[in-house]
Amino acid sequence: MTGPGSGAGGDPAGHDTGAPGPVGGAGSAGEANVAGRASEARGANEAHGAGMQGGGGAESVADDLRAFLAAATGRDELLHIPPTAALFGTAVGLDSLTGTLLLREIQRRFGVDVAAEDLNLDSLATLGTLATFVAQRVSPGDSP
Repeated sequence: MTGPGSGAGGDPAGHDTGAPGPVGGAGSAGEANVAGRASEARGANEAHGAGMQGGGGAESVADDLRAFLAAATGRDELLHIPPTAALFGTAVGLDSLTGTLLLREIQRRFGVDVAAEDLNLDSLATLGTLATFVAQRVSPGDSP
């Protein structure tokens, strides 16, 4: 058995109450599920030939972000959005919760804390600006 508060239902004693665990907690089952779906979506995106223009840098990051967005929202059409698509506009339509999940995934996957490094969050304007921002901060050995 694991430590206190680690039960699936969030029971402080660590027992599984059958209720869903806390939403948004670090390492929550919901986050793991989204990350798993993002990995599957990335594979589907690569199988369709997306992002094969050089295989690295901002385009590779953009492909990973597309896959995560599609998995997190359940909208497969996001696998094909252009780099100019506004993340909080009509094309993607992120809300604050999905935006926060996206930032957490970027930190987990690439080690880049967007909110700490871009205080005005200008990098969140479009898929392309975010992908470029992340790609510029990822070390060559840290590729996805």
